[in-house]
Amino acid sequence: MKGYFKIVGTNEGCTKLSGLSGEGELVYQNHHNYSFKFEGEDFFLEIKDFIILEKIIEFSGWIGDKDHNFGRIAIQFEPNNES
Repeated sequence: MKGYFKIVGTNEGCTKLSGLSGEGELVYQNHHNYSFKFEGEDFFLEIKDFIILEKIIEFSGWIGDKDHNFGRIAIQFEPNNES
């Protein structure tokens, strides 16, 4: 799914993403695991919790990058409504 992402919380493992927002993409892999394409990078994302609101989805979980930096993250996601 493509859309607009806003990073609303991180811990020490992923502070480089703290406060960022912009277009990105979530691609389902298996179970709770996704590929997260954001800010020109590919991340591993394991979604643990989510809340579906009227226009956005809020979710939190674990994120990792290609250099094996892992941390906790909370993200707001507004899907593109293109058909």
